[in-house]
Amino acid sequence: METTPTTTKKRWSRRRYLVLLAAPVLLVVGFLALRARAADAGFGFGPGWGHGGSPEQHKAFMMRRLDRMLDMVKADDSQRTAIKAIAERTFAETQSLHEQHGRIHDQIATALAADPVDRASVENLRTQLVKMMDQGSQAVSKGLLDAAQILTPAQRQTLAQFLREHHGRRRPF
Repeated sequence: METTPTTTKKRWSRRRYLVLLAAPVLLVVGFLALRARAADAGFGFGPGWGHGGSPEQHKAFMMRRLDRMLDMVKADDSQRTAIKAIAERTFAETQSLHEQHGRIHDQIATALAADPVDRASVENLRTQLVKMMDQGSQAVSKGLLDAAQILTPAQRQTLAQFLREHHGRRRPF
């Protein structure tokens, strides 16, 4: 068979079309592979421990963010020590809640897979989750208020201004 300019052009158009279709797919697959590898290495792409990090890695990440915040407000050594102690206490309080959350989450998954689904059981588990979220929120709020008392009014203003300017950003620190 003889190659004419028209058949060569059609073949090139098909190749170009396939490359244009494959490129986005390869980019997405590559991104997901990198994301999975980063999560395995403890560099999760989101908050919480469910994104590839252990509780220890999450704690280390949050302590680094706390250090940056304390640097930003120019906290002295005594303030740093006191606020880090509050952070440690708060982390310990919320860690047990996180573990309970994981158990209830598994129970919800099991209940939803049952045939028939027991609505009362799922509702009971949901209310337990809401109660735990409220307990966690209270612990974090108490920690924030305790830390706020250690900072000076000027330091709190600096922090508040930074938070206002960066509202909605994923990782402000």
